[in-house]
Amino acid sequence: MNRPVILINGGPAFDKTFECDSWGINKTYVQAIGAAGGAPVLCADDYSAEDYAQVCDGLILTGSFSYCPRPELRDRLSQIGQSIRVEYDRKLFNAFFAAKKPILGICLGHQIINVFLGGTLYSNFKMCDGIEHMLSAHKIKTEEGSVIRQIFGDDFYANSRHNNAVETLAPGLKVTAWSPDGVIEALEHETLPIWGFQFHPERMRGDLPDPPMGPDSTELFRWFVQQCR
Repeated sequence: MNRPVILINGGPAFDKTFECDSWGINKTYVQAIGAAGGAPVLCADDYSAEDYAQVCDGLILTGSFSYCPRPELRDRLSQIGQSIRVEYDRKLFNAFFAAKKPILGICLGHQIINVFLGGTLYSNFKMCDGIEHMLSAHKIKTEEGSVIRQIFGDDFYANSRHNNAVETLAPGLKVTAWSPDGVIEALEHETLPIWGFQFHPERMRGDLPDPPMGPDSTELFRWFVQQCR
């Protein structure tokens, strides 16, 4: 049986071996889709969005590389720019949206789905509210009848790796999970196969799950792959 083909977007990166701009992806996304029964494909060409939407069965919009643990590379990554990434993702989103094929957004992907559909973001909210959501873990409360509750139950522990958050919800979307301090942690579209998660489920599985007290997220990716089938 052919496995559903899942397109995974990348992000601006820096190839330190050849000292040049590059396009990269965290392998955890690829491993999560592979373990769930999908065939992952890495996207690195912004001229072929419509072709990708015809060939592939679903799309994952991944998190950003905004956090860089290497100070000497941080400025270079900033020069490559997240704005390039967002406009690239807009083309992919619009193509899969028009084809009515499943779209899953994670972290930045979750945020920009909301933006592409007409919502707004709360940038660097911790600077105003004093809420810390970078390099931490916390519980998430899910909404009754939602996909995320179906998979993970009423509440569960998840990782937290973000500086921005969904502020005004876009038309057609509904919130399906919150953090204890009110940050929107999950959303889904009312009529279309579109879902977003602020946390990183691709890191909540494998040999070193993050956080260790959280659930195994493989079932979430199996569910998404099944939607793409």
